[in-house]
Amino acid sequence: MPFFEEKWETMSQDQLREIQFEKFKTQAHRVCNSPFIKNRFAEKGLEPGDIKNWEDIETVPFMSKSDLRDNYPRGLVSGDWEDVVRVHMTSGTTGVPTPMMYSKNDLDVWTACMARNFTAGGLKKSDIIQQSHGYGLFTGGFGFHYGMEAVGAKIIPTGAGGTERQLRLMKEWGTTVFTGTPSYAVYMAEFAAEKGIDPVKDLKLRLGFHGGEPCSDELRERINDRLGYKAHGGGMRRCYGLTEMGGPISMDCEYENGIHLWADHYLVEVLDPETMKPAGKDQPGELVVSNLSFEVMPLLRYRTGDHVVASFDKCECGRTHPRITTFLGRLDDMILVGGTNIFPCQVEYILLNHHELSENWQIIVGERKGLHTMKIEIEPTTWTDVDEHFIEALEKELHQQLAKKCEVEIKPIGSLPRFEGKAVRVIDHRT
Repeated sequence: MPFFEEKWETMSQDQLREIQFEKFKTQAHRVCNSPFIKNRFAEKGLEPGDIKNWEDIETVPFMSKSDLRDNYPRGLVSGDWEDVVRVHMTSGTTGVPTPMMYSKNDLDVWTACMARNFTAGGLKKSDIIQQSHGYGLFTGGFGFHYGMEAVGAKIIPTGAGGTERQLRLMKEWGTTVFTGTPSYAVYMAEFAAEKGIDPVKDLKLRLGFHGGEPCSDELRERINDRLGYKAHGGGMRRCYGLTEMGGPISMDCEYENGIHLWADHYLVEVLDPETMKPAGKDQPGELVVSNLSFEVMPLLRYRTGDHVVASFDKCECGRTHPRITTFLGRLDDMILVGGTNIFPCQVEYILLNHHELSENWQIIVGERKGLHTMKIEIEPTTWTDVDEHFIEALEKELHQQLAKKCEVEIKPIGSLPRFEGKAVRVIDHRT
């Protein structure tokens, strides 16, 4: 099993905890250069120097996405503004953008984390990559690009979209690695089939590094089959990250038994969302992350809103860092329908367990006589005929699993939207 930085990736748990604690103490002093965060500490009667042992970390106040938006654009900068060399942020299409600023050191840390990810996932210098995550304000494109470049692989920076051109380049250059959102991977496979191209026979894709949105095990297996990753000796690796921590920061290794988070750069906590105390071993909780290595805009104890199960045991690959083993849903994606919390990833899990159903689906939320309604529109696969009995059984299964009644409507093949970036799964018509 190759490593990018073997010494750090295989360090003992005790050594990692010692490094984390020393870095956390340093960052506590740094973040208080921001007047907002200094005041947040003061509200709890806390000074950075009060952190003297591991248990004191739990006294540090949490940060959240609203803090970044309330202090947009530069209110949470705690390093030297003159050291800033790059700015990324979310699109801000649903409100104030979430910004992140970087020094040269911060970009180097980010690059090293991503290079570790790609090496763990099986990337080699001989690989030819089509990098279709978008370049621009979005962190994904640059995070992927510089990480893969550090490994030494050959990058074709196509960016998002241009699917026909993407497919042509795959054939002309013998592309072996494809990156982009899982939704785009699904669309690429469908587009190839429409053009009479069999990815297993006609392409050389062996690895897919896909992130930017949640992806169930069921969807991953479909992508593996449709794009030929497994047939060519590789597979799809899922990526996780968030702008607030610098961008994409973690990924599956070749064993695909969890998404590795690098503990020498990020302190990972999984907390019971009710008590905000540590969840038990193998128990679900909210992922809380502290940035231990960034200089310009580090955040401590950031509540991601992501509900996960994590393992802190050594991985089969030899890496000793924590892993997200189950992703239960992102709070931002959760919808409240008639008093019931619904995560789109729950719906995807149920739908894709049925080979009769395709990966093209959406949830329609509405109102009828003052009550909230929920309908799932989905296309069948091309080789199946879905009848009324199947629909009735699926509606019953959804009701049992989601604790919410919903209608299922089978749509004509090709009628639902396709996505070259993040998929929009929820259409909410409520007033």
